[in-house]
Parts: sequence; structure tokens; C-alpha cells
Amino acid sequence: MISPRLRTRISELSRSALRRREAALTAEGVVTTPPSITRVMAGPADVRLHREIEDIAVGEDFSTLAGDFLMIDRPVVDFLPTHGERMTRRFQQLMASVQGVEVLPHDPHETFGALTRTAADRLMFIDIEATGFTPGTPLFLVGVVVECKGELRVRQLLARDYSEEAALLFELRRILAYSESVVSFNGKTYDLPYVRDRMGFFGYDFPAELAHIDLLHEGRRRYKGRLPNCKLQTLERAICKRGRTGDIPGEAIPDAYHAFVRTGNAIEIRDILHHNALDLVSLVEIVLFMLEGKNL
Repeated sequence: MISPRLRTRISELSRSALRRREAALTAEGVVTTPPSITRVMAGPADVRLHREIEDIAVGEDFSTLAGDFLMIDRPVVDFLPTHGERMTRRFQQLMASVQGVEVLPHDPHETFGALTRTAADRLMFIDIEATGFTPGTPLFLVGVVVECKGELRVRQLLARDYSEEAALLFELRRILAYSESVVSFNGKTYDLPYVRDRMGFFGYDFPAELAHIDLLHEGRRRYKGRLPNCKLQTLERAICKRGRTGDIPGEAIPDAYHAFVRTGNAIEIRDILHHNALDLVSLVEIVLFMLEGKNL
């Protein structure tokens, strides 16, 4: 068994080696992925460092009739510093170009027809994180991408403990009610039914008349047999040309959240928020790639 002292030393050496490698690549003119995209999740040594939620998430205490939660609101460019602004322009151009179009080009399976009837500021992308994998367990994080005043923004609704789920869902219901279409990845099977169930638990009505575009199914139709699988991060590597280093595994997220609630140490919440945000910006990039007629 590795002692805590040795584990800490190994972690320090690994980070030092990574810094030397990045410096060497920079000197050689090799462009590396921005640190905001590929970052190392909290390792065993790091977890022992105590961080308050205010230290790792710049947000505001958001009040609703059902209570409070933490709202984190950041522009997409924070996560894609090299091309976030260009992606926003592409999004605006795409949404303007498809309004009222009867038959969308580059939409062979008629997946994206709802976009022709959706204003840019009424389209939302969604990704959720729950406290477990059993139906009915509480949600603690809902991330959305929305267009606001000409800017794409990542908004993350975070319950800082189990009691804040009701307030989080109260605000999410308002966002859904304002939206005309939603984009997800496996959201027809997982995200939206899960949200509907949790809203029902608190007595909230789920907004009706919401068009839903699920990129998992469109990804399978387009790329099955051409990629090893059609998971989101596989599409991300193939389409967005971006990989992740040390991304927190999805199966580790519930335990990390429970540990945060139990101890108040938010060090791994940082990784969960980053994981969720990257999922969201990848959804936007994948939609643009598909509807701009690009090929793998």
C-alpha cells in the first residue's frame, strides 16, 4: 500500500513532468489543447486539500419561491478560449439561416426540423448530474447552454446540499417553459424523463410542447460503423478534435457529490462542473458540425 506521503510525492513529480513537457512543446511550436479544456481532476493527494465551494465556483446565491441554490453563469468562451467567439458566431449564423426553411440541408434523417421554428434565444442544450444511478435519486446539477443578448452562455444550477434540489428544479422549470426546443445527448431516455420525475416529486408540472433533439440517436444514424462507438466523448474527439485528460468518470460523480455534502470539501465539485460544462459545449459544436454539412 502506498503511503500518503509517497502518494503526495508521486503527484508532485507527475505535475512537474507535465509542466516540463508542455514547456518543451511550446518551445518547439507545438500547439497544445488549452488548459481549460484538458485539465487534471483531483487526485488522491489533492482531495485532502480542503476547498470551500466559493473558492472553486464563482456564482451567485439564486433565490426562488422554493428556496435557494447556486447559479454559475459563464460565457462559452471561458471554456473554449481559442474559438468560443467564433463558435458563437457560427451558432447565430446557423439559427438565422434555418428560420422558416421547409427542408433543412444536411439533415437526412429530419432530426433538426424543430430548429426552423425556434428562435435562437429559445433553444437550450441540457446535461444533468444526479446523486445516484437509481431512478428517483435527487438531482444536484443541471447545466444548460442558452443564447443571451448575442452570447452563448453556460449556466449551471448547483444544489449545495440535498435540500436545494427543489429550488434548482423550480428555476429549471422556468427555463424549460421559456424554451421552444431542447438539445441533449441521450436525453430522451435519461435527462428529460429524470427531470420530469423529480419535478413530479415536488409537485411541479413539466412544461409541455417542448421539441427535443437527441444527438445520441442522430450520432448513431450518421456514424455507426465509422467510429468505435457513439458515446459523447467519442464524438467529441472525432468532431471537435478535442480530448480530455483526467476527466472525472461519470460513475465517480455521485460519490464525489456525497463526499462534498458530508465534508464541505468542494475540490471534486470543480471537476464535476468542468465535466458538465464540456459536455454542454460539445453538444453545441456537434450540432454545428452536422448542420454545416461537414464530414469526419
